[in-house]
Parts: sequence; structure tokens; C-alpha cells
Amino acid sequence: MSLIGVRELRNQISDVIRRVRQERAEYVITYQGRPVAMILPLDVEQAEREMVQAGKKAVLGNWERYERLADEIRRAWPVDLATQDVVDAIRR
Repeated sequence: MSLIGVRELRNQISDVIRRVRQERAEYVITYQGRPVAMILPLDVEQAEREMVQAGKKAVLGNWERYERLADEIRRAWPVDLATQDVVDAIRR
């Protein structure tokens, strides 16, 4: 595993990514001589599965937030106020 400083990485990012992709090279990125991150080749199939799972989780999470917001609006909505009246007022 090679060490590479942030400044050197910035100047050589295309070469570093090419080496990771083609040669499965691994890097430890340093900042002021201390390790702060790693660049590693991915298992593409696993990464794609995890991205799909993350996307599904985000969609479900957003849908749950939508449902909570809809319930909150429903509970707070005045009984004597029709939704159509509000929409008509906005359009005027």
C-alpha cells in the first residue's frame, strides 16, 4: 500500500485512479504526514448492490417522511376549510 500526500494526490489524481482501476493499487492518503483516508479498489458487484440498497432505503425513508407530514397536515387542517377553496384562492 502506497502513501500519498494530499498535494501529490491533487496533482496526480488521474494516474492514481487509473492505477487503482487497472492494477488494483491501494493508497493511504496523508495530510501533514498523518494518514487521513484510503483509496482502495472496489468489488464492483458488491458496490452496485450496496448502491441499490442505499437508494431503496432513501426512497422508503422519504416516503415515510411524506406520510408523517401528510398526517400532521391532516390533523391540523381546519374542519370547516375545504381543500378546493384553498387551491382556488391560491390560483386567484
